[in-house]
Amino acid sequence: MKVPMSSLCQSRFTRPEVLASIRPELLRRFLTPYQSYFHGGGFDVGCLDNRAGPVELTRLSDMLLTPESDIPPEVANALYAVHEVAVEENTELLEMLASSEQVPLEPNSTLLELALSLWMTAPKALKWIHLHQSCERKRAFEYFSAEGDASSDFALSAEGIRQLEQSLAYYFKKRDWGYGCRIHHRLQQDEHWFLVSHGERYKRQATWEEGRMGTIGFRPERYDLIIYDTLTDELCVNAQTPTQREHYRKLFGFYLFGRENYFPGRSKYTLEPLLRDGAAALFSGDIPEIESVRLTELWYVIEDNVEEVRVHKAYDVFVAMKQHREGIPDGARLLKATFKLRYAGQSKERTLTLKPSNVALYTRDGDGPVLEKWLHRREFIVRDRVKGHEQCEHVLAVG
Repeated sequence: MKVPMSSLCQSRFTRPEVLASIRPELLRRFLTPYQSYFHGGGFDVGCLDNRAGPVELTRLSDMLLTPESDIPPEVANALYAVHEVAVEENTELLEMLASSEQVPLEPNSTLLELALSLWMTAPKALKWIHLHQSCERKRAFEYFSAEGDASSDFALSAEGIRQLEQSLAYYFKKRDWGYGCRIHHRLQQDEHWFLVSHGERYKRQATWEEGRMGTIGFRPERYDLIIYDTLTDELCVNAQTPTQREHYRKLFGFYLFGRENYFPGRSKYTLEPLLRDGAAALFSGDIPEIESVRLTELWYVIEDNVEEVRVHKAYDVFVAMKQHREGIPDGARLLKATFKLRYAGQSKERTLTLKPSNVALYTRDGDGPVLEKWLHRREFIVRDRVKGHEQCEHVLAVG
């Protein structure tokens, strides 16, 4: 990781008042391996003790703000990474990793001291937080639901990750993105995060160097993020192209659960009409075979700082919400909905459950044609997937 000098100069880490907030002995331990560099600039790292004051810290700040071109990259990288991750929203993650990596901490350590101690004791862990922070901004995920209830067959080992890396490496080589990749795996509460580092297509760029035009060639690095949510049994994929997302879907299904189609393919179903139309989405007056439809169960996620899965069950969910002056919260992502349908001339209701993106469960195989017609008219079927019926799966529920 090469840090731009502008990024280093803007780092709050380089300000004297921020340096003063770090225990001098911790700062000295961090800088001691590079003392020859600082000594060459007229600064003695050994002066960082309990007597260090504004004069010493200002001199150190000046050196960090106006670095020589040969500043040790380890120093620049550390300052940049620590500056980026030592923010309030990362507090819990920093504490968790410090505990798991057995990082020795002084009592009453500040967030900056915690991040700096992590860098010195477990730099890979702090680098992972930095990567995690970058990828946390990725919001364009495609969600693949498993076809059944949450599986207990999930298994993961170092050897499994190595084999997955090897399979992906051949895939990237075939696409001429360079051979090899690295998977960084972390458990985040109920989620397994897989950060996949790999190359992209080769690039050439014009340059100016000492008054001369030239070109440089390089292969950029890219990160894709794949999350397996054990709570919802979903695979969430953030990748550049549909082809990549499809490849990740198959490979992670195979290496995590032993079969490529554990997470079925392309999206067919959506629960968006429930958000958009509310109770009107249950209208069945234009389907003669169906007398009525009611929503009896709704699962959804509130995607804020902490994802929370909520389940609303009622004889009629929309009626219950109206009585309690509630509604589906803004920003909710719907996971599963169960409907009760009464067919014309039938006393017993039928059950239909939809799990986007591609699972419909119903009690009788013969219900399919009528249900498909109703789902299509209410737009629970994604329009551009209707013709791709053979790519989607109907699951006949037992009962």
